Amino acid sequence: MRSIIYTGSMSNVEKDRRILEAIGRIYCKGNHAGRAKDAAGLCPECRGVIEQTLARAEACPHGHEGNCQDCATPCQRGEAQQRIKAIMRYAAPRMMFRHPLMALDYLRKKAKA
Repeated sequence: MRSIIYTGSMSNVEKDRRILEAIGRIYCKGNHAGRAKDAAGLCPECRGVIEQTLARAEACPHGHEGNCQDCATPCQRGEAQQRIKAIMRYAAPRMMFRHPLMALDYLRKKAKA
């Protein structure tokens, strides 16, 4: 597993990619243990969900500011929204132990909103 460190000079989408891949690895390891993984540690199903979420974030009409869950017009709808919510619901509580800096950065971002 590679080290995930990011700086303030990264774009929001690049930060989101690193965070979503970290969250996806936690979910995939806990729920898809027997499946083949790519170099980032994600199975094809989890990779698809993350790539779809990132594509929506890049095309966000609001410039992808803040958190998607707080947005008045969420880009994710229906099944796609349910799949990313399931990943987040499983992995978010585990982020504080596996990636504490990312979790603290997220909490700081939420407090600003």
